[in-house]
Amino acid sequence: MDISELTPETLATLRTPRPYPAVTMVMPVDPKAPFSEKDRILLRGLCTEAQRQLAEDQDVERDVRLALRDGKLSPDTVAELVDPGVPAGELVVYLSATEPAQVWQVPTDAEVQPRVEFADRYLTRYLAAAEQRSWPYLVLVLDQEMCRLYRGSASRLREVKEHGFPEPPAIPSPEDAVPGPIPRAQPYEAHEEYVKQYLRTVDKNLGRALKAHNGLPLFVIGGDKILAAYLDLTNYRDLVADTLPLTGMDKDSPTDLAKRVAPAVEAYRAEQVAEAVRELEDSRSQNRYAGGPAEVWTAIADKRVQRLIVEEGLLIAGTTDADGRQLTTVPYPEPVTLPQPKEDLERPEPGLVTDIVEQLVENAVESGALVLFVPDGTLADSAGVAAVLRY
Repeated sequence: MDISELTPETLATLRTPRPYPAVTMVMPVDPKAPFSEKDRILLRGLCTEAQRQLAEDQDVERDVRLALRDGKLSPDTVAELVDPGVPAGELVVYLSATEPAQVWQVPTDAEVQPRVEFADRYLTRYLAAAEQRSWPYLVLVLDQEMCRLYRGSASRLREVKEHGFPEPPAIPSPEDAVPGPIPRAQPYEAHEEYVKQYLRTVDKNLGRALKAHNGLPLFVIGGDKILAAYLDLTNYRDLVADTLPLTGMDKDSPTDLAKRVAPAVEAYRAEQVAEAVRELEDSRSQNRYAGGPAEVWTAIADKRVQRLIVEEGLLIAGTTDADGRQLTTVPYPEPVTLPQPKEDLERPEPGLVTDIVEQLVENAVESGALVLFVPDGTLADSAGVAAVLRY
């Protein structure tokens, strides 16, 4: 599954309690050589590690252990679900005794640590963080023949086929039903009003999509007249990141459309990073600033964070206190090599958490905060993470 298919409803379903253990596996993959032999070796190592944990975990019921051991925890089962045509730098795998396996392919340039984790539900923090790292956005293509909506992440677009999209126009006049221009035909008086009614319907559908996708930045594509008409009547003008001329984009495939929109998306990202840095500076003078992992962790636990800003390659390890409000960081441990750990490598101490960044991001999103990943080095004075507080 592609990260562009991730929705709040999907995340809620993944978080539903399941028979213990619901297995979450995370691994890096080479985006330039989709699921190469090196990736397959690592996957076999992760499955071996999961089998070891399964055999040693006394809390696993016998029938669940057998269902996982004898079929689900197989590298071949996982490999069959990987689409080699989807460029990805990370795989997130979900396995349980009662459901088919899920494999999410995530585009990322960040360092990915291999992980195997057991819980009573799938751990979605890796997907939530990966989605934010991929800079998700929406693209609305306005056209009198058909208006379409796309959801973008990284360099990929997926057409949204819900919330009323794609939206065909109503045909109010026989002249509109004739394809192509009609020689010597004069525009009938109500034509512009019919177009506006059509665009109001599109805007209503867009509102439902924006709510479902947490108000992502919107890039609107259209011809001069229909674009101007839409911008005059939309209720979501503040969410429009940029506009682009149609120039044939209504016929583009999602892949070609993503390439044509890419420069505008990159420019918008640069603006967002600059704006975030300015906002952090302003928040210092207003006593609404938190900097460093420990301060930010507590602020998120207290639901005081308005915007979380994290460097893309940041890794944090630490332990938390009993009520989960205080974080104590430690040097990030050397990862366990798979499939055969080094003999002299000590495993992390019990209670040590190495996915602090993912937990920060997921907890921030759940509390309603905005999340922005920025290039490494942007937050050097705050150890790679900072936040603007609500109060």
